[in-house]
Amino acid sequence: MKFKTLIMSMLLLGIVEQINGDIAVVEYKEHGKIKHSQVLLSQSACTPVEGQSVYFFKDYKIVTCENGGEE
Repeated sequence: MKFKTLIMSMLLLGIVEQINGDIAVVEYKEHGKIKHSQVLLSQSACTPVEGQSVYFFKDYKIVTCENGGEE
């Protein structure tokens, strides 16, 4: 159970701002500041579209696309 809690605490929620080839730029808030993370689409569990909300691991991959992208 502790491992699952640790993994869930590392997940971030953001919005796909831009897609360039195999890289998606995800915008997210951290401590009230807007930040950006580049994630690999080839490592991701779904294929998002620009403007779509996603759960992701910072600078690694997208785990879940919220309604609107390809599963």
